[in-house]
Amino acid sequence: MPRRQPRAVTQVVCLLVLACCLVLAGCSNVVAGTPKAGKRGGGSNGPIFPSQLVELLTPSEELSAVPGSPLFEQDMQNALFTSADPAECHGVAGYGGHHLFPNDYTGREARTQADALKNQHQLLEVSATYPSGFNAAAFLDSIRKLVSGCQHPITAWSDDQRKSTVDPTPLQPGSPEVVQWSTKLEGEQWFCDFAMIAKANVVAQIVTCSPDHSVDIKTLIAKRLKKIEELINSTA
Repeated sequence: MPRRQPRAVTQVVCLLVLACCLVLAGCSNVVAGTPKAGKRGGGSNGPIFPSQLVELLTPSEELSAVPGSPLFEQDMQNALFTSADPAECHGVAGYGGHHLFPNDYTGREARTQADALKNQHQLLEVSATYPSGFNAAAFLDSIRKLVSGCQHPITAWSDDQRKSTVDPTPLQPGSPEVVQWSTKLEGEQWFCDFAMIAKANVVAQIVTCSPDHSVDIKTLIAKRLKKIEELINSTA
């Protein structure tokens, strides 16, 4: 992870990153979120523990969409899509706020990464643990139903009240442990690919954003499922 800077310097850097995203055509409406959100539970009665959640996040600078330009952790503190119409489609349209996650989590960790290119690439991730009685299949069914019910243009507002139109795609085929869809920002060359993963007592979300789907979400999904299985086996 990058070395932490003094608070004043960090705040200035965050404001510069946000300003760039608002003025560059390639990422003017990019959906961002808080790198470390929610609470950390000290323990859990499930097979995966809150202390293990950091293992379900991609390490900073491990991934590159463009050779020589790795994605690195950034404190993108503002969820640019702070509201949506209809409200129930907020989590389908954007990452910020983690609206798709049940509230009874025992721990939660998140990380946001981006490269320094003009046509920026982003990787937005969050994982959460739940009590051992969590029903992963039922949760994913509810997400499928929600995404299927939001197959129309969604109006979304940023924290500065800038309005955008987001068009979700239909559900994409894949593993029964994954719900996958994409979004397109109307009038922009910008796509976000979404994946909600649920297995045992953990839910993980991966969102990749770029002008051309160039961040490979399918590989990230496969790695995340493999790691979840490893964690389950390590505590079995």
